[in-house]
Amino acid sequence: MARGVCARLDFYIKMESYDLRSEIMAKGHKYYIQTNLVPSQKTVVTSVFHEGSLLSKQVDSFDPSISADAARLLVREYHEEKKSRINSLLRIKEKLEDVDDAKSHLKLGEALFHQSLYREAMTEVVRALKLGVEESRAFSILGNSLIAVGESDKAIKAFRKGIEISPQYPDLYNDLGCGFMSQKKCGDAVKAFETATEMNKYYHTAYLNLAIALCLNVVEKQEFELSRGLRGRLKGILTKCLQLRPSLDTEDFREAMRAVDSERYDVAYERLSAIKDVGEKISKNHLSLDLYLILKFGSDNISEEEIDRYVERALRALESNPGYADLQNDLGILYTAKCKLYIDKARDSFQKSLQINRNFKRAEKNLRLTVNDGQGIHLLLKALLD
Repeated sequence: MARGVCARLDFYIKMESYDLRSEIMAKGHKYYIQTNLVPSQKTVVTSVFHEGSLLSKQVDSFDPSISADAARLLVREYHEEKKSRINSLLRIKEKLEDVDDAKSHLKLGEALFHQSLYREAMTEVVRALKLGVEESRAFSILGNSLIAVGESDKAIKAFRKGIEISPQYPDLYNDLGCGFMSQKKCGDAVKAFETATEMNKYYHTAYLNLAIALCLNVVEKQEFELSRGLRGRLKGILTKCLQLRPSLDTEDFREAMRAVDSERYDVAYERLSAIKDVGEKISKNHLSLDLYLILKFGSDNISEEEIDRYVERALRALESNPGYADLQNDLGILYTAKCKLYIDKARDSFQKSLQINRNFKRAEKNLRLTVNDGQGIHLLLKALLD
């Protein structure tokens, strides 16, 4: 047996599955966080549940050559990072309860939405709207949160309001189509997705949703006109999806294509819906948004360990996206926050020195200089975040 094969076999024998679980309470709602080591797939999977339903899933790969202890440590790091991000946002939510800052409430609502805390997200977005926010993005976040909790009628109203504000924004028509599709109003959904793809010819998500809506229309036996020439139309749409997003070339997608070719639209609907569901459950990083909120409203409470976790996350993301300017910007902000943390620690040390010896002139001078620099770094961090 080749040496490389032996090494991989040894890895799978020694490496066992490992998981961590935590609960987070938020205004009477219990969220369940679970992080699993999956050796066979060389991944760490962090999932968020509410009332038994999967809300989001984050999948991170790991180097299979690391030791079992290192892999378990990695699981703990991912788990603690997810807990930290959610808890930090919930603390900010409490801090903002008496603050009438529309922009901050909207950003917090968006951050909570991306962490799948939909009810908390809606509270913040509604607060922002009451404080005068007139951004279509607010209605997109609100509507998608409403869909997530089963309030599709209200969601459609929110999307329509967003379209009134930004009638040329294709994402809102895609959102509206999803609202209609959740109600199985296939004709309305198709029109909305068609509008989204007409506005943006490269909008692969809207093309996928359009294909799903057309299949659902046949399954539900609704509008006959939409079924005319359907096989050819669907093959064209799915081919376009694959051109725009080659990563869709999975067994589920190929099975959907075969089902369309044989006019088994119920099977095509099931396969395409599964692909859409997986894509929506996979959580995105949104590091910049979380950083803005955590550092703007919690910089005095954030620990060095938390900053280091964010730095490690940004560095890992940069390995996969070395040309991503936003991530380099995030790193700069994180290093500035760490600098502020160390200056605060230096100030505390000089104060303790003076408590021991009130006549220690050097410590007195150093404290004065550090306080001045601390004010400067605080203003710099604030400026970087505004």
